[in-house]
Amino acid sequence: MAKGYWINHVEEIIDMDAFGRYVAKWNALIERGEAKTIAMGPVAKTQIGAKEMQFAAVTEFETFEKAMSFKDDPDYLDALKELGDDETKVVKRTSCVISG
Repeated sequence: MAKGYWINHVEEIIDMDAFGRYVAKWNALIERGEAKTIAMGPVAKTQIGAKEMQFAAVTEFETFEKAMSFKDDPDYLDALKELGDDETKVVKRTSCVISG
C-alpha cells in the first residue's frame, strides 16, 4: 500500500503567536505517532514560482488513505482552531496530499 505525504508551503506568517500554537499542537500529533515529519523548516530558496515561501514541511503518513483523511481527525481539527475562523489572517499557505 502506498504511503501518503502532506506537502506544505507557507508564503507568509502573519500572526506568529497563533501559528506557533498551531505548530505546537501539530508537533504533539507527530510525537504520538500519527505521522512522521520528513523535513520542516525555513525555506532556503524558492526555486520556481512568483512568490517567495518562508517555511515548508513534508509529512509522511503510513498510507495514502490516512493522509487523505487526517484533515478530519478530531485532534487535528483542534489544532486548526488555533488559526481562528479565518486562517488567512494568521498564515498564507498551501497544502497538498500526494501518494508515494
